[in-house]
Amino acid sequence: MKEIDVRGLSCPEPVLILKSEVEKSTDKSYKVLANEAHTVKNLKLYAESVGKKVSVKEVGDEYELTVQ
Repeated sequence: MKEIDVRGLSCPEPVLILKSEVEKSTDKSYKVLANEAHTVKNLKLYAESVGKKVSVKEVGDEYELTVQ
């Protein structure tokens, strides 16, 4: 599982980073670290739009998304 840290980045950059990884990588699953609720929403919408399953876990005031 590849880890992608998008904490502190503003949209649309986190989505573009995930999109780039999904398109170029052979990894099938990703752990995405985020710290903004709207970023989580946008990442989830993108991932689901390309057929990925997403689970979100709150860790303190941050989020861990598992994208498969």
